Parts: sequence; C-alpha cells; structure tokens
Amino acid sequence: MVRAFRNASRHRGMRVATGSGCARAFNCPYHAWSYGLDGELKFIPGEKGFPGFHKSDHGLVPVTAEEKHGVVFVTQDEAVSTAAMDAMPQILYPEQQLFDTSEMSDEANWKLLCETSMEGYHIKALHNRSFFPYGYDNLNIVETYGPNSRIVFPFRRIEKLRDIPAEERRIDGMVTYVYQLFPNAHVSVLSNHSLFIVMEPVSPGQSKWIIYRLSNRDGTGNSNGASGKEKLAEAKRDSVFVKDTGLDEDREAARAIQAGMESGANTNLTFGHYEKAIVHFHSNLQALLAKVA
Repeated sequence: MVRAFRNASRHRGMRVATGSGCARAFNCPYHAWSYGLDGELKFIPGEKGFPGFHKSDHGLVPVTAEEKHGVVFVTQDEAVSTAAMDAMPQILYPEQQLFDTSEMSDEANWKLLCETSMEGYHIKALHNRSFFPYGYDNLNIVETYGPNSRIVFPFRRIEKLRDIPAEERRIDGMVTYVYQLFPNAHVSVLSNHSLFIVMEPVSPGQSKWIIYRLSNRDGTGNSNGASGKEKLAEAKRDSVFVKDTGLDEDREAARAIQAGMESGANTNLTFGHYEKAIVHFHSNLQALLAKVA
C-alpha cells in the first residue's frame, strides 16, 4: 500500500521530510512533533502545554497516491482524469536494478524540456555528432496509449535484421523506446540501461529534473546471457555516454527556446506531422486545463 501526505507539520507548518530514504517516523526538526508512517500524530514534546488538543485531529494531511506497474501517481488535489494511469502499459519490472539517482535544474518550462524527447525531427541537426551517426534522420514510429505515447527511435544496426528469418528476429538493442507518461514523466529504454525521468515544474521558466537510472530487464539489450553483475556494469557504462552527450544537447535546446520566448517573436509555436507525439500531448493537456478552468 502506498501513502502520501502534504509535507508540513500540523503545528507550525515546517517540512517533516527532505531528500529520500527510509525512516520509521516523520519528525519535525523545529519542535520534534512526530508522525507515524500512517500520518498519525504520535508524540508532542511538552504535551501539557496544549490543553484540549486532540492528536487524532492533527495528523499529516493525506493526498491521493496510487501505484501501477511500479510507478506511483500522486495527485495533490482531486484528480481531473485517471486516463494516463489506466492506459499505461508495464514498462518497469522488479528485476531491474536502480544504480543511480540525480537531480538538476534548468531555466526552461517543463513542457519545453519534455518536448525534446517526443520527436526525431531534430536528430540530424541537434545530435549530428552524438546520436545521428548511430541512427536515422527523422525516422520514428509514434504510438499512443490514452494520453500517453511511445516513440521508437531505430538504430542503423537494425538493418542487420533484414537477413534474419522473421521468427528469429529480436529487436532488443536495435531501437530506443521512449514512453511518455502523461503529463510530466517519461521512461527511455536504451540499449543497456533505462532512464525514468520526472520533470517537476518550479515556475513558468524553471524546472527540476529527477532522474533514476536502472539496468534493463532480462532479454532487453545486448546483455543476454550475462550475469546480473555484468549487466549492471554494462548499464553504468551505457549511462555515461547518454548523460554526457544527447541529454545535455536537449537541455541546451530547451533553454534556448525559453530565452527566445522573451523576444516576443512568437505568440504560438508550430508543430507539423513529424511531431505527432507533441501534438497529442498538448491536445490532452488543453482538454484537461479546460476542465480545471
């Protein structure tokens, strides 16, 4: 069972948790009020100083949290729609090993940052020295699952499958899959490792990345037959290349677009047939914003 709460003490409103990890209780660092993992207020130092106060009425404020296929969806207010979770295929699996987590910030709107992984139209121009030598120019398959989508980026080595009988072909390691989990997360399944990325809005012009790096599940990538330790080492090597090249190029592009917004040149941005997943994303977002309004 997954529980989530607003991160604020019911005494003076201070945060009761920071960072990540495991704990047996949430303790306010200001006055040491203590809350259980069920959110109930358990202990008040000098409780006699609060006559007539009932701890049962001052537990942490719960928010809606649901888990599906290893992903936890948290809704701070009433959910506008559950379509993204209902239509989400299984992407993450128990045998995948988490080997790295990181956070970083960018001076760009979260939607601009998300858009960089939703199309291959920019591969040749932006990634001409990193990804393009291994892939194709503007060649993708886009599939949609409710408001979610999957974009398939083939590597040139997929040509090797032409001479292999159809029943013996294995696409593992021949493509990169990018699953967009509406609205602000995506999973990239690369040759030897996977990225789970959450794009958290901070302000209209600033966003925070939360990145989890995992090994691929058995049967995905070029590590078939390798031990778990070997697969993990291969995943770590693969992550260095992606971390230092393509991701940085995408981030710089989004920051440059954000800076260009201030010029006043555009009142809207243009998307063509090559950017189907982005159009799908904004269409669903617009429909939900209308409901909220």
